Amino acid sequence: MDLESEHEAWPTTRTWWESVKERAGRFVVGVVVGPRKCGKSTWFGRLADASADVVLWKVLGVARATTVDEVWHDLWKVMGVPPHEAGDDPLEYLEVVLGDHEAGLTLVVDDWHWAVEGRGTDKVSDACYEVLDTLSRWCVDQVRDRDRTRFLGLLLLTSLPDSSDLQYFARSAQRPTFERLSQIVTRAFTTERFPMLGREEAEALLRNRGLSRRVARRVATQCGGWPRLLLTTAEVVTDHDGSVDAALTTVCEQHLPELLDESVYHWLRLRPEARRRDPAEYLEIQLAAGRTPKEFGLPHDFDDPDRAAPLVRRALRRTFMLVDTENLGMPFWLHDKQDPTAYAPHGVSFHVQERVGRWLHSLRTEYDVDGDDVTLIGVSPERIIDTVGPATSGDALWPPPEMRDKHGDSADDYLLIGRIGQIAGQHPLARFVLVTGDMDAPAAHSRLGTLDQITIAAPWKVSQKLRRYFTDTGRLVEDGLGEHPLNRARA
Repeated sequence: MDLESEHEAWPTTRTWWESVKERAGRFVVGVVVGPRKCGKSTWFGRLADASADVVLWKVLGVARATTVDEVWHDLWKVMGVPPHEAGDDPLEYLEVVLGDHEAGLTLVVDDWHWAVEGRGTDKVSDACYEVLDTLSRWCVDQVRDRDRTRFLGLLLLTSLPDSSDLQYFARSAQRPTFERLSQIVTRAFTTERFPMLGREEAEALLRNRGLSRRVARRVATQCGGWPRLLLTTAEVVTDHDGSVDAALTTVCEQHLPELLDESVYHWLRLRPEARRRDPAEYLEIQLAAGRTPKEFGLPHDFDDPDRAAPLVRRALRRTFMLVDTENLGMPFWLHDKQDPTAYAPHGVSFHVQERVGRWLHSLRTEYDVDGDDVTLIGVSPERIIDTVGPATSGDALWPPPEMRDKHGDSADDYLLIGRIGQIAGQHPLARFVLVTGDMDAPAAHSRLGTLDQITIAAPWKVSQKLRRYFTDTGRLVEDGLGEHPLNRARA
């Protein structure tokens, strides 16, 4: 994927840049945040090519510089001016350079924070940070000079979620020069969020990759305006011979987690409140609490800027499976009592464990549920194993004595509902696969607020009472274990 050749100076970005300059007034001093591969470097590079008053400086070009003079000389080279003389003050020389720019000059600095991206502390030298620190302070102090007519704007490009994260990352890098620079940036620089593409721009980008208008619209709707995600999905759609549903599933399961890890999770892991959490879980909770996707560098839903793009929401939704083991095993135990020869020669437990265990494994595969996200609920640990077998993955839960005394035979049902509430509180966007035949749907609804998050996987036909809560048949799967044992007995 070559984003450099695909990304154009879209109207949304041009409008954003004009608004940034208008808000700033005489000169811009800010940090630009936006996820990796959203077009920041490309766009500012083309802006610099088209304007003599904008300069893009990729400081990795001086990664091995050992003195500040080497760094200054690289900057002068990028600006197209001769180096300052030995012994001269580079800031006084900068004043001379600005004299040739009636409208002032904007310096855009790229790659400056690579030292805290976990790519090695030798990527950007301390000398480079010393120069950036000097430039930053000088630019901020320009406002105090009322007689000044030429100004230097300074923009630092970063893939951080927010400029306020700079100090966390500076501390993790343990580099005093970077930490000093990060402090002035967080205190005195404005934060400018690089915009994602609009719907029309996203669709145009996809059509340029060969997708039809109809397919481009579907893909854009799912991905939002993140160019990297759009182009990745376009490639996968092509690989799947135009099958959009299969391509979106592949992107969601195989590509998007990696993109999020590089662009979002990598940074969130260093936030103090997120260090002991899974970053996806932390992000999920923050979004559910009302934080907007742009605060994390995520594409938003084109129909609702306060919600993440549908494909991102889908990727963040962890799936949990809860199994009502008593409900699965009871019909077999009753059948065995009626006809002790029905499960000869191996016995009812062997038969139940083999059938139920195989079915649960197939459900885990179908709904992509991790073994750690399975909860097996029953009346006792022995009864749970009798039903699912010792090899079935999942945490076993059974009612404590006080719950059994209070709720009697319904204690395991209350435990199941309580477990749903517990998980939903920790994972607000979670999806649930409830393996049961007579799950109390209204109670689940009261816990989750919506049944859209629940899929019922029933071993046999369910009652009309339960079915009416799931008019969408895609979220109600029946006859997982075939014919009901007691029906066979009656036959």
